[in-house]
Amino acid sequence: MKYLVSAILLSLAPLAVRAGDAELSGNLEGQFRNATNNDEAKKSPLFQDWDNENFFLIYGNVNAKVDLGDSRFEANWFGRHGKSPLYEPEPFSAQGTPRDPYLATSVFTFPQRLVARDIFQLQHVDQRGDQRTESVLNKIYYEWEYAEHRMMVGRMYVNYGLGEIFNPLNPFNQPTGLTAISQVAQGNDGFSLTYFVDDFHTIQFLVLGDKRIEGYDGSINRTLWMHGEYQVTEKFQLDYVLGEDQNRRKAGGQMSYQFEDALVFTQVLYQSASVEDEPSHDLLDALLGYDQQITGIWHVRFEGGYQKTNRFATATNFDRFLPTEYFGALANVLEVHPLLKLSGTLIHDVKSGFSYAVAKATFSATKSTELEAFGFSPISRGDEADNLAQKLVTQDLGVALRAFF
Repeated sequence: MKYLVSAILLSLAPLAVRAGDAELSGNLEGQFRNATNNDEAKKSPLFQDWDNENFFLIYGNVNAKVDLGDSRFEANWFGRHGKSPLYEPEPFSAQGTPRDPYLATSVFTFPQRLVARDIFQLQHVDQRGDQRTESVLNKIYYEWEYAEHRMMVGRMYVNYGLGEIFNPLNPFNQPTGLTAISQVAQGNDGFSLTYFVDDFHTIQFLVLGDKRIEGYDGSINRTLWMHGEYQVTEKFQLDYVLGEDQNRRKAGGQMSYQFEDALVFTQVLYQSASVEDEPSHDLLDALLGYDQQITGIWHVRFEGGYQKTNRFATATNFDRFLPTEYFGALANVLEVHPLLKLSGTLIHDVKSGFSYAVAKATFSATKSTELEAFGFSPISRGDEADNLAQKLVTQDLGVALRAFF
């Protein structure tokens, strides 16, 4: 089935290019970072026994879009190549048993999973020695509109929700506000139907699948999802979600109000225990956000929230990038010159005392190229009795050069 659907979608591409108005765009970025490990990570049960290493990364996108009037074809190829001794740890046992790569590499390349809901298996990963190469079609879909409806089939991005650091309402595209990776989004395989009820109310229905489960036996772990947007007034909007995803039933909503020069929003998402026969418990996420352009050159965003700890998750789970429970995050962006932008974010876990800082300086060398220097560092490590995964967060300094076309 996956090969048939993939072949159909790919066969549409040359037909669409001949018949419609085509656009091609993309980016290429190279990064170097030097990482210093946390001493706590070297201890049992984490065994991340390295001190200081370099990490090289090159990645990019090529996006093709063809407009056919009432329909559209779009595809995106994402490639990524990393090189570091962290991909090739020393044997763990006296018998020389090989180990998996150190966990820091999955943080450096967050989000490492480039397809959030996977049926078609349109990706290739090759890891050899100290190098890892990934090639994936993380978007390939056909979309058409008629009357008050829009339909999409294939591998698509699912974008909604106002959270930039934490966005619990959307489980299909992880926010990258605290990472050094830009221009990346996660694909989701399936079908989407959007119904425009009127000028103020839109409902999107999603049917997605997932073959990502370890020990996959041929069955698809489905996602049935509904997301609605209702514009109550010109400034006040309500979003709501309801469905089943990743073996949990979920329901939640978002409220946002646009003031003259500021935006206030809040999100809540409830997740039931697993509908399958597996150890689990219910989860709850909540978020409060504030965003304002203070002056012509100074922009501020605050996000605070709660994500209930999943007692059955492993200590090495980085699906949400930072392992925090009660947190507050303050982000500042200062455009000191039309060519130079400075940004800084501080995030703090209120419960454990863990704090993390991100600083970036971005220089626009030309209209299509940027040079960026960045630093990521834990400010405080947190209570040793709390989240073990907080011990895995490294201190990093790096530079990136990116180009757009």
